[in-house]
Amino acid sequence: MKKIIPLIFLFTAIVMIPSCSPLDTPTPTQPTVSPLPLANVTCNELSFYLDPALGSGYKCETVPESSSSDIPMDIFIYPNLTELTIQNYPLTHTQFPPQVRIYPVKRFSELLPDVIPRRVSDLEMFISSGTWSSGELPFLPPLPMVQTFFSHETNLSFNGGQGVRFITDYNESSHPISNRTIFYTFQGLTNGGIYWVAVTLPISSPILPEDVDFNTLPEGYTIDSWLQNYSPYVSDVKDALEAQAPDSFFPTISSLDNLVRSLTVK
Repeated sequence: MKKIIPLIFLFTAIVMIPSCSPLDTPTPTQPTVSPLPLANVTCNELSFYLDPALGSGYKCETVPESSSSDIPMDIFIYPNLTELTIQNYPLTHTQFPPQVRIYPVKRFSELLPDVIPRRVSDLEMFISSGTWSSGELPFLPPLPMVQTFFSHETNLSFNGGQGVRFITDYNESSHPISNRTIFYTFQGLTNGGIYWVAVTLPISSPILPEDVDFNTLPEGYTIDSWLQNYSPYVSDVKDALEAQAPDSFFPTISSLDNLVRSLTVK
């Protein structure tokens, strides 16, 4: 089925305190692979296998180019692209929807020459060596918020390309991290660097609260102490999530990896 969905989703927050995890240099590993069923989803140049446990349908849109905006933010500038949203995903009321986007790299680089080429370079570096040049892992679309942390990062291949998958959280402020805000993402390039594949899939962990706000801070914190100790808090959350087995998450990391592995971009 093919319908139209909006591209942009905006988020509100209170205090902007950029807090990123330190630069890491992991040794890329490739998850164990097994044969996958044939693709049962097709959307323009994109196809993949959607496990019924992850959704029962999808919406597909060709989003027209936006090359200018009255609001000076990179999120409002993008090329003509394919966007697919999974319907009836097992997690709801999450910050990011379950989506796959296919960006043409050349045109996106022309529209955002100060942003996209650097991210492409970082992604190519991670794919080849497990290193990158900034404190954040490469991510599209550009967002007006901070990549709070990343964990469980590793190389992952799909049909005709490679990239990095990781679990992360984005916010504009020192907002508490919860199952509403964390998500699994895959950021990859097709062979030859023609397309950038961006996958965002909500995920949850048994060690995180379902949702938290500034009125329900973790025990022992006041607003002032929270703001002063936000970076150590983020580091603790990152370390705790790193220690969790991949199958402790819901949906499991392996089930989301399988969706990515089945991707084909023609």
